[in-house]
Formats: sequence, C-alpha cells, structure tokens
Amino acid sequence: MDVKGGKNRYFERLKDKISNDIGFDCHQYKDSYLQRRIAIRMRSNAVTTYSDYIKILESREQEYDALIDTLTVNVTEFMRDPQVYTTFFTFLRELVAAKVSRGDKTLNIWSAGCSSGEEPYSIAILLRKIPAIMNGDIIVKFVATDIDEGSLAKARTGLYKRDALKNLSTYEIRTNFTMDGQLYRINSDLKRMIQFRKHDMIRESAIRFCDVIFCRNVIIYFSRDQQKQLYMKFYNALRNGGYLVTGKSETLIGEATNLFVPVRRKERIYQKMPKTT
Repeated sequence: MDVKGGKNRYFERLKDKISNDIGFDCHQYKDSYLQRRIAIRMRSNAVTTYSDYIKILESREQEYDALIDTLTVNVTEFMRDPQVYTTFFTFLRELVAAKVSRGDKTLNIWSAGCSSGEEPYSIAILLRKIPAIMNGDIIVKFVATDIDEGSLAKARTGLYKRDALKNLSTYEIRTNFTMDGQLYRINSDLKRMIQFRKHDMIRESAIRFCDVIFCRNVIIYFSRDQQKQLYMKFYNALRNGGYLVTGKSETLIGEATNLFVPVRRKERIYQKMPKTT
C-alpha cells in the first residue's frame, strides 16, 4: 500500500498528472491535505495505492470531475462563526460612515475562496442593514471568487438547504430568502450585489483597491510559502485602513505580521497599515 506515502514517487507522479491533465496545481496545497482528500476518491474506487488511482484517472475521464469536487470542497454555512460576523459588522458600519463623511461613494469587497456562496451572501445580508448602502449613498462593488466552477454555479443559483441557514435569525431568513420547494433561494437583490468569478488566487493577480477582503478557512490548506505569498497579495490589494478577515484557525505569517494590526485578534480581523519607510 502506498496511500500514506506522501513523498513516494507515485504520489508525486499523481500530483504532476493532475496538474498536467486538467491544470489544477496540486503543488500549491499541503501534501497532508491532498492525501486526505485523494484518499476519499480512492476509497470510492476501491483502490489502495496511488499507482492504481492513476490508472483509474487514465481510464475514466469523469473521475476528474469527482476528484476536483473533493479537492475543493469546504464546510460552509451562512454566518459561519457568528461572532466573527457580529464583530465585523461594527467595523463595517464605521467604514461606511467614514466613507460617507469624506464623500467616497464606493465600497469594494472581495470574498476570496467563496465556495458555494454562503460567505459572500452572509456579508451581503450585513450590507442590507446599513442605510447608506440601501439608499444609494454608497455603491457596493462586490466580487466573490473561487477556483471551482461547480461551486460558483451553486453560488449563482443561490439555493440552500435549511441546515446551511442555522446561524441566521428568523427575521434574516424571512427578509433574505424565499422558499423554493424544500430549499431556500437567496433573494435577487442580494444576488445583484455580487459578481461571482472564477479565479486562482495563487496564480492570478489579486482583486485590487479593496476595502474588505474575506478569505476564511481557505489559507490553511496552502503550503507555508503559499500562505506568505497570499497574505502579501491581500495586503497589496487592500486600501490603507482596509480589513482582512481570515478563518479562526488561520494566523498571519511572514512579513504580513508587521503590516496588519489585529483589531480583533480572536475573530481574526486585521486592518492594513501603510508600510513605513
């Protein structure tokens, strides 16, 4: 069996094959993460070695679709870690108020690694609670990105099971969703707020001039070097004073530790400070 041999030649060959065949860069992820996710597909195909799984990929092209779904899947729900959103809402209102006072009419938001849309729609629910946004004093430019087309398709459709809404109040559900059979459909006004776009945050340039970047429970899957690269990308993408919100198990590393101020360390909410010369 070679299923646990992260550095054996078949595992390395498998990573190269996936990258070459479909352009999904396995080398940007931690080996331990790849091993866990690939093992799920190996069990589904009743094989125990990487060499045998390579043969599966060579003989069944449709297996790549299932593999990519497994590699990019994230546990997600509306207002995941509710205290993070409650705390962030305070900073969001202050940010909007400051923009209104100085005549800055645009609020730029990027949800990076948005999966099937629960995170950006959660932010949109908060935005609807701010009068300056609802009455048009502030124009929201909101981009949500993910590498997986399947997840983006789900986000654009905006249909969710009741369990995904468990952190929302009855009022938030009633005012932001309509029933569609046994599912809940996000209202069209929230959909119109957000542009969903395919994007590889490692290989492609960042969304620029952001006031807010949410990237929660994504960075943890990348290698340490890739994490350092991402944090600096986010820093350069943010305007001075802009906010970065990460997952509760994610911590700034590298140069970024000196460039962001943790305004709420427990909730992993950071503010960009300008570089000192």
